[in-house]
Amino acid sequence: MLLGRRLCQLALVVIIAAMVTNCSVLWGGPVREIGGSGNLDLILWVSRSLPSVGQPVQIKYTVKNPTDRTEIIQLEEKQGPVMNICIGFGAADMTIECWSDGREITPEMRRLELAPGESKTIEMTWVPDAKADGYPVSVNGILNWGGEYPSYVPVHICVDKCPVY
Repeated sequence: MLLGRRLCQLALVVIIAAMVTNCSVLWGGPVREIGGSGNLDLILWVSRSLPSVGQPVQIKYTVKNPTDRTEIIQLEEKQGPVMNICIGFGAADMTIECWSDGREITPEMRRLELAPGESKTIEMTWVPDAKADGYPVSVNGILNWGGEYPSYVPVHICVDKCPVY
């Protein structure tokens, strides 16, 4: 009787902790992560935290200007896009797909100008294949300021199952 009660209490604690920490991997629903970089808010939304192989995952990455002044990021031609979404997995977090893959990096993609309260969103659909099965997958919204280290906000998901270490 006491053991059953303890297990119920433990299960309740795990569920509450998952809800508080935004860890929806337990039930596979959408997950959102919010971060910041300088004066800008970074918001990454992923439609499924526990997709199956072949099941499409919708991803939205938004950069928002919450300040009362216009924010501008201007990159040089060789620095890539200002905003990007990249997906990686495995021990080395090997990048397997990015939003910018196959796109011509136009001047509009190298400049981000946001008026006060304005935001910009990029979207992509990722379909996990068998090579990501069973690995922790990192979905990253990236803001490239043009320096050595871009800012990013990550969401961690699992394909089919979460590994146990």
